[in-house]
Amino acid sequence: MSPESTGQRIARLRQLHGYTQQTLADRLAISRVAVSHIEADLSIPSERTITLLAGLFKCTPHDLVEGTTYPPAKAERLPFVVAWYTELELAFELLKNDLAWLALKGDKQIKAETLQHWQTRLAHWEGAYLDPHDQALLAQMRETLRAYSV
Repeated sequence: MSPESTGQRIARLRQLHGYTQQTLADRLAISRVAVSHIEADLSIPSERTITLLAGLFKCTPHDLVEGTTYPPAKAERLPFVVAWYTELELAFELLKNDLAWLALKGDKQIKAETLQHWQTRLAHWEGAYLDPHDQALLAQMRETLRAYSV
């Protein structure tokens, strides 16, 4: 059995994660045509692109290319660790942790201060994040905070 092509793997993972070629291109800061060429195996993605893709797909760069046609010489230069979460994804997890913690606390002052802290952070992030993925995450954070406050 021949190995899966790098482009086929990327296309499969892109679809699995619900990204369009344009969305993926925007997240990688490359053109949609470049994504199309990678998926069609007309071009080999750079180490930078593989590293960014691994972060988006929540895997290591080596796991992303293992068992594919990605050139071994390029694979040797890939980092072993990448960031799997954006700042907002981390903040959302912290928000959920804070709300779970507040559910156990009886102190109304601490609850009010914590909720105000998160409302201030969300207001600050409103104009700072323009990416559709980030905008959707901000909407989820607002809804989570609103649901808790009710």
